This record gives sequence, structure tokens and C-alpha cells, in this order.
Amino acid sequence: MQLNHTTDFGKAFSIIVPVYNVEEYIKECFDSIINQTFSDFEVICINDGSTDGSLSILEEYAASDNRFKIISQQNQGQGIARNKALEIARGEYIVFVDPDDWIETNTLEELYKFFQQTNAEVIEFNYRKYNDYSGEFQNKSHRAFMMSKFKYDLLAKSYYTLREVKKGCFSRLTAAVWTRAYSKKFLDRINAEFAPTKHGEDHFFTQVVVLNASKIFYLDKYLYNYRWRRGSAVNSISNDNFGVFKNIEYLKNYLIKNDFYNELEEEFRSYLVRIMAYHYKYIPSNSIDKYLSKCQEYLTPKEYKKMLKRVTNRYNSIFELIFSLKNDDQLGIKRKIITIFGIKIKLKPKQKKVEV
Repeated sequence: MQLNHTTDFGKAFSIIVPVYNVEEYIKECFDSIINQTFSDFEVICINDGSTDGSLSILEEYAASDNRFKIISQQNQGQGIARNKALEIARGEYIVFVDPDDWIETNTLEELYKFFQQTNAEVIEFNYRKYNDYSGEFQNKSHRAFMMSKFKYDLLAKSYYTLREVKKGCFSRLTAAVWTRAYSKKFLDRINAEFAPTKHGEDHFFTQVVVLNASKIFYLDKYLYNYRWRRGSAVNSISNDNFGVFKNIEYLKNYLIKNDFYNELEEEFRSYLVRIMAYHYKYIPSNSIDKYLSKCQEYLTPKEYKKMLKRVTNRYNSIFELIFSLKNDDQLGIKRKIITIFGIKIKLKPKQKKVEV
């Protein structure tokens, strides 16, 4: 799609792609960008100290398409990488794509038309979750999510605001930056940035966006494909998960400085319990005691007990000890766990067929 795009910006879109050791997947990602039906964009690739062949692939694409820009840095994490990209972005609108994911060929065209119709600061859209182990897709509708969690009908009202989802705004709304597209003017005005950590850095950015957006518009289309896989940043056991405490400090300081804390303190405290429990399962076993001790510095005794209950996955009733069937999602592999008289049996996960 061609258009006469006349603004203060050089491009309609800046697509930001942080890259770290993803040579197996990055061509699929870049090809999905090149094949867009809308051509007025730039791609800012931040090579975050890759040690595989990722940089060579980046250079191949940049040599054949001048819309690709490469910035290399020592490995510092996606937060710092994305912040650097935002500083030089010339697009009127910002889209984030992870290098192991891919977008639909009409993604930019659909977003551009909707931005023009709504003059939105932020647009949220649906995505598909692809399990790289089983080869299965799962549709993730934001409309269905909002109805399930908040009883909020996005068909009746095509946008939502902080006030309408205040209960759960930190812990229930998705933190993934790639489920939304953003007006660059809006991001500049609110000084939106990522926390300079290697895990959970997108939470701070997303929360600042939700806190400040007058309206978050909803586009009921599936525009993004998220690859759930072993070895990805969100599925890696690492001491980098201790960065959750820095992320918490960044958020708390922001809430206090911008007069949000008193109004949202209850939600913030609930978020602490959830986010610490989430990162617990990715802490190396020899660091668990240290991690739990750190959690106690931030949580009240009552909150700490709640967190422990979440991480130990205790059963809700005596009947579940006798028999239960639960889903387990660990390190990018989804499986069923059967419990019979207190004994857990992990079923072999379904694996995608490999054609020979």
C-alpha cells in the first residue's frame, strides 16, 4: 500500500526489533516485515551482543533494503536496546516485534488505517500464540480477555481506560509491548521508557503507557504471531530474574512522583505478590533462598504467605490431593499433570511432527 504521508516524521512506522542469538528464527521475522502490504516504514534492529550468526543475517537484510538500520551494543538486555531504538525512531507510530515472532502481511496497513480513523495514542490488537514444541496455534482475543477479567465489552465500546480497569491494571493487563502500537508523540510526551534490566523490563513501559493513555483503542484483528519456545528470554532460568526488584523500584518511584501511588497502592501491592511469584519459577535452585529473602524485604508477612502459596502450587481442596488434572506451562513446554493420592504424574507433552 502506497500513501502520501506528510507529517513531521520521516516514516509512518518505526518497527523496533531487539536481537540476541536468534539466527534460527530471525529470517521468518524479517520476511514478514518485508512482505507488508504497507511499505512506509523503517526497521530499527538493535544487536544486543549476539554471539551466533544473527548479526550477519541483519547485515544481509540491511544491504538489500535501506529501510533496515542496525545498532550494535554489548549484551545489556532488551530494555536498553529498545530505549536506544526509541531515541532514533523517525516513525509517526511505533511497533515492537520480537525477533523470534512474526507479523501478518496486513499488520501495518490495518494499524495505519485505524490510527487515521481514531487519532489514537495506543491501539491494542489480538495475537496468536504459537507453541514451537507442539506446533499448535492458540488465538488470544483481547476482547475475550477483557470480558473474562473485567466484564468489559469492547464491542460496545471500542476502547478502555485506566479508570475502567483499575482493579488489576498492573497484574492482569498484558505486559507484552508487541500487543499494542503507539503514537510516537504520545510516547515522547509521557517520556515512556523501558527499565534497564534483562527480565520484565517491558512491565514498566506498559504500565506507564496504561497510566497515561486517555484511551486505549481496540482493533479486533489478529495481527501478531507470538512464538512460545524453550530458550527464549521469558523461558530461561537465570539470576537475571533478580531484576524484578529493580523493576519494582522503578514502578513505585514513578507512581509516587506522578501522584498515582495513593490511588493505586492496593493494586501495586497485589502486583508485587504476583510478579515475585512469577519470577520465582525461573530462579536457579542455588539462588532460591536468596530470592525468597529478598522478597521478604518488599512484602508484608501476609503478602509473603500469599506469594509462597502461589509458588508452591498448593491444592485448593483435599479432593484435589486425591485426584486432579491440571495444565502446566514451563520453559515453553505445555503438558498435563495428573495427581493421584498426592503423587504427581507429568504426561509427555505433545510434540509437533517433523516432516522428512
